[in-house]
Amino acid sequence: MRSPRVVLMLAGLVLLLTPKPRLTAQVPTFKEAVGHDFGERITQHYQMVRYLERVAETSDRVAIQVQGESWEGREFMLAIVTSPANHARIEEIRANSVRLSDPRTTALQQAESIMVDQPAIAWFGGSIHGFELSGSEGLLKLLEHLTTNNDPATLEVLEKVVVLIDPMLNPDGRDAFAHRNNEDLGRVPSAEWDDWANDFTRWEGTKFRSGHYYFDNNRDWFAQTQPVTRVRVQTWLAWRPQTVTDMHEMGVDDEFFFYPGAPPVTPHVRGFAWSWIARFAAAYAAAFDAAGFEYKTGEAFDYFYPGYTDGFASHLGAVGMLYEQGSTRGLMLKRSDESVRTLAQALTQQYTAAWTAARLAATERGTLLREYYDGLAGTVVEGRSGYRRYLIAPGGDPAHRAELVDILVRTGVEVDILTRPTALSGVRDRTGGQLGEHDFSAGTFVIEADQPEGRLIRALLDPETPVPDDFLAEARARIERGESARFYDISAWSLPLLYNLQGYSSTDGRALPTERLEDLAEPWRMGVTGEAEYAYMIDGGQAASVAALFHLVHRGYRAAMTLKATRIQGVDFPSGTVVVRVGANSPGVHEAVRELAEQYKLRVVSVSSGLGEAGYPSLGSSDVVSITKPDIALLAEDPISGYSFGAAWYTLDQVYQIPVTPLRVASVATGSLDRFETLVVPSASSGALRRTLGSEGVDRIRRWVLEGGTLVVLGDALEFARDSNGLGLLDVRSWYETEDGKDAQQFDVPGAILRAEIDSLFWLAAGYTGSELPVLTQGASIYLEPEGPPAAFSKRTVARYARSDTLLIAGHAWEESLQRLGGSVFVYEQIVDAGRVIAFTEDPNFRGFWRGANRLFLNSVVVGPSAP
Repeated sequence: MRSPRVVLMLAGLVLLLTPKPRLTAQVPTFKEAVGHDFGERITQHYQMVRYLERVAETSDRVAIQVQGESWEGREFMLAIVTSPANHARIEEIRANSVRLSDPRTTALQQAESIMVDQPAIAWFGGSIHGFELSGSEGLLKLLEHLTTNNDPATLEVLEKVVVLIDPMLNPDGRDAFAHRNNEDLGRVPSAEWDDWANDFTRWEGTKFRSGHYYFDNNRDWFAQTQPVTRVRVQTWLAWRPQTVTDMHEMGVDDEFFFYPGAPPVTPHVRGFAWSWIARFAAAYAAAFDAAGFEYKTGEAFDYFYPGYTDGFASHLGAVGMLYEQGSTRGLMLKRSDESVRTLAQALTQQYTAAWTAARLAATERGTLLREYYDGLAGTVVEGRSGYRRYLIAPGGDPAHRAELVDILVRTGVEVDILTRPTALSGVRDRTGGQLGEHDFSAGTFVIEADQPEGRLIRALLDPETPVPDDFLAEARARIERGESARFYDISAWSLPLLYNLQGYSSTDGRALPTERLEDLAEPWRMGVTGEAEYAYMIDGGQAASVAALFHLVHRGYRAAMTLKATRIQGVDFPSGTVVVRVGANSPGVHEAVRELAEQYKLRVVSVSSGLGEAGYPSLGSSDVVSITKPDIALLAEDPISGYSFGAAWYTLDQVYQIPVTPLRVASVATGSLDRFETLVVPSASSGALRRTLGSEGVDRIRRWVLEGGTLVVLGDALEFARDSNGLGLLDVRSWYETEDGKDAQQFDVPGAILRAEIDSLFWLAAGYTGSELPVLTQGASIYLEPEGPPAAFSKRTVARYARSDTLLIAGHAWEESLQRLGGSVFVYEQIVDAGRVIAFTEDPNFRGFWRGANRLFLNSVVVGPSAP
């Protein structure tokens, strides 16, 4: 039965159900509630829930909130811990924290009045990487401390701070590992690396770290593709914490780490967050010195990418902090010096740091609140200079445009809509190109920079966040010494570029004719225009039209796709438009089209004729290709990259709701591929794939392709399709096999956005109206077209990187990389006997937020088996 002290989040309101006060003497210890003490076992999700419910039932210091559910149905629990007096006015405290977060509506005098008795809000999150155990365990120990101690320091924290404890950010990944570890434990836990309780494959490690769809949740905060992040952002917006602490683990030989981190540091987060990180660091150092714990700081973990927990929180105005504890994998693990680190030791250090943070927030409550407010006030003022507003104009995929705007709205950003055409001066485009004065149509989304989320707005909508020159100089010096450049993550993430939309920014601050977007955005002009007499035309400018096409043919309806743009009865239709002829289908087709249009928010136009206007193909043209029913398989498990697999699986299964069958790599040799038309191979090492598949598995895939299968290879898996020791089905060349490249040093591209050019002559490009596509590029792989004369339509480069001098759009790439990549292959198709291979040199589904390449991927897997 659910505890009576539960905070319910409903329609943005917090309702507190308060029982009669209870004595802290009744509160159980963790062991009494769960059955094991800290560090004796890995605490599973159901045990965490049991503990929180028992504490909430017996303590007047705790309320609990169910924030939502994971993909696998586990509840995201939040413990709200503060004094009974604060609980009696908890809604007032929460509302006042929200008021302090917006200096536009809360004047300084009002803010100072609030701060007199307003507690600080401190949020702690544990183990967003599921198998990094000690963060969750340390927070449960902190909860026990706050509910069973009555010393002056504890009472001061309870009086002056509302502590929000989110102990298991990623319960799916954690439980997957906990179940495995608990099943494999002997009577006495082993610290040996090769003990099966501590040993797991790379694939299993990714599963335990990530969760159901194999996403790195600690890279997902601005995109919010996963429930882990999407739900927690709403909690942050409801409470507006001044501090956010994210608790992780790293290598077993590493000592405890706390911020400040290593360069690069984003220019968008300075001042308040950075100064308080230094204050907290001093407090951590003092506490760890007193306890005799080893620690380090300033040596690793950048503060640049806005998708980390701590970085995202700081962009919202909080002090975002990171803890990294040396891992124990399970309950204990031997280190290289033969010493053993136990989970009990690791969680104690996490607890010590979290308790120290709560203590500092209490003792410095007034200063923390005032400087938090001042920092946000400064953000608002900064937004009134430089590029003052950002605009997302109509154009591109309307569903992607709505999704981009929804990301902003879900993050608390205010979005307006132009109500009539307007011209603005000082305009630049999504690449940073200066346009001067530019006209914007009604329906353009407008995001003003002078709001509390202004730093996040700039980080996500500026063409790029420049990598600091001093870091680049150091990185280059490290490369010259043969060391890693130490880019910790990607260097570009501008949303208009990732979504391939028309984004702009302007220095023009004039008043605009706008109205506020009060809810999530809807794709523009969606719906069916009426019952068709001849055919339904599903707008090819929407990637989701391919999903509708998939479901239509799987339901037995006949459908086709245009390979060229056409005009029917005065209406323009882009290439990639889905054609559903009424006369070729049963009467149920009308309802099927309406249902899919609603499901995917599609624009569907009914036409009474198939005649194309002069110069445009009619609907019976050879440029309109009938699509057969494709069944899709996706290779899974080692040596496949779990992240590449997860992004492809999520994109098909969740975003576009296209069923796919994951196949174990090791089962291919003994199974059958005959029932599949498409096989997707996510990024993987060619050599490792060969070894795992074995000669029979490799031969089975090769025969399946030659007999008519469509093979889609992503990222590093391209080499498997090309390698003569692998499939040997692709004729593209590696640049490193050329005369210039064979002895050349490799330079990795650290996640930059480069310019690719799409050839609209080919079916794979259907749905794209322009020739330019921003491409998120990582690593050092470079592939060239085959030498010799063109091979008609059997070998074709569908998309290639632009010339070296125009290649870089955003982020960083070394000059050597730009020179080598210019003109090289991004997407390549080769016909081999009755089948085909489609190769992407990069992963087009990267992290689930690179939407601009979705159409290329969907065309490959759905249309590929029927393509000319």
